[in-house]
Amino acid sequence: ASFYLDPYSRPADKRGGAWMDVCVGKSEAVGRDIPVAYLTCNGSPPVDGKPSLMTFREVETLFHEFGHGLQHMLTKASVGDVAGINGVEWDAVELPSQFM
Repeated sequence: ASFYLDPYSRPADKRGGAWMDVCVGKSEAVGRDIPVAYLTCNGSPPVDGKPSLMTFREVETLFHEFGHGLQHMLTKASVGDVAGINGVEWDAVELPSQFM
């Protein structure tokens, strides 16, 4: 399993907020065995050559979205309709992310 991370805000290019979504889902039917997620966080970008220092809220958000990503990436289910975050009630999808 793997993930792509887009950590920085780009107001001209993407919407606000943070989210995790499926890049490649695990599915035995189509021969995909390695799930891939992407995490979008809209954190503070580096400015004037100085490194980006995340706020506490940005760190919380990163861990929250990574919790969703872990549920997707560590799924044991091989049927695409129920693998990862698929086929799970939305309140239950939030459970793993609350632990992170």
